[in-house]
Amino acid sequence: MELIKGDWVGFNTIFYHEKTGKFSKNISDVIDYGNIEIDKEGLSAYLDYGYSVFGYTPVKYVKFLLPFQSLQVKSGTVEVCDNEDETVHKIGITTKEEFVIEKIEDNINSWASTFPEDIIIPTSGGFDSRFLNMLVKDKSRIHAYTYGTSFNQNKSRETVYAKLLSDRLGIKWTRINLEKFNSYTDEWYAIFGPSAGASGTYHIEFFEKIFNIEKSRLCLLSGIIGDAWAGAVNISPVSDLMDYKVLGHTHGMNADYLKATGVDYSSIIEPIYDKQKDNLKDPDYRIIATMRTKMMLLKFLISIPQRYNFEGYSPFLEEDIALAMLNLPKDRKHNRIWQRDFFKRHNVLFEEEKHSYTYQNSLNYDVIKKHGLKPLNIQLLKEHFKKDYIEWVNRKISGISAREAIFQTLMHTPKIKGMMKMLRFKNELMAAYFAYITIKPIENLLNLRNESAKS
Repeated sequence: MELIKGDWVGFNTIFYHEKTGKFSKNISDVIDYGNIEIDKEGLSAYLDYGYSVFGYTPVKYVKFLLPFQSLQVKSGTVEVCDNEDETVHKIGITTKEEFVIEKIEDNINSWASTFPEDIIIPTSGGFDSRFLNMLVKDKSRIHAYTYGTSFNQNKSRETVYAKLLSDRLGIKWTRINLEKFNSYTDEWYAIFGPSAGASGTYHIEFFEKIFNIEKSRLCLLSGIIGDAWAGAVNISPVSDLMDYKVLGHTHGMNADYLKATGVDYSSIIEPIYDKQKDNLKDPDYRIIATMRTKMMLLKFLISIPQRYNFEGYSPFLEEDIALAMLNLPKDRKHNRIWQRDFFKRHNVLFEEEKHSYTYQNSLNYDVIKKHGLKPLNIQLLKEHFKKDYIEWVNRKISGISAREAIFQTLMHTPKIKGMMKMLRFKNELMAAYFAYITIKPIENLLNLRNESAKS
């Protein structure tokens, strides 16, 4: 008998099979490909969020532990228990920013002292990666890497800010050009199986190119979810089940589950919501609940580099550090003033300087336009999806007309995009693209099932 506990924020997710008793951090290890059944509610929830949520996956009997749960396997039988959420008692213990900064700095440099290799820091120039670059004491060990999100990736704000930071701190810095990440959907499935839609394949191309540059083992320092604890994330009050559903939504990076399957999945959310609804009155707990829900997807920021032998770490996944940040005075967390003041003291508050860059985020569209997408397999997917929805996705991604190209140019021009949204223009191409990358792992799953049946 072995007791397995859920990770406090869901990063080290444990998947388990209710019938076989298998459990693993890798979902594919517990899937019985020869006897797959699709969980209709789990599939709908997956499509709506773009990743598996609330302990369910698209595969029947394959589930995962939530942060407040524990698992025991007795004679091949799985027993899952709901435990008290101990994190709740650590909220509201006010901290001081000097203490928090010193705590994070000590943590990072203590980690860095445990190995001789240099350190990769994915550096967007945003607050989280900026903070990490500043707190590593030995700057000569840092290899900072950036990708841009605009048509001209050199002009992206991420690129401009990252270069400014590296120049001022004396850090080795390289920009990686991304151009073909949609071709990595099979590699994505090999890592994440059907637990998450393939919305992070750009990270595979990013780290494959870094690996080809470095050609040796380095360690990775990630800023994953630092913004949530630092004050950038505020979650609206949750008064009912519909409010709770919104916590983990991913800004359109999903499929339309009503059009795709039409299956309601409220019954798998209700018990989770009921258990947390009193705690959700606390705005800080709502932030924790949101990060826990999204972690199934966000963990790719560390999981992918590990595939290239870049062992990853983030101080922001440590509960004591996350809570220390979350418990800072609200007036100092507002607009991340505590970090802005820290950056200003060290001459890296670029937001108060004048620099030329673009906010444009056209990376997904640019890659679709250059390389296109292989159509989804309608014959395979119609077992579990409405055929007309898969046909709509394929039709939208099949080619970009001159008229569509003009529309996309406008929709990816920052100021014009805002006006077009106000006028209720909808970007159907990008909606179809996000549906495509959400459904693609399910196609992989069904293909592997069929291959298993033949063998």
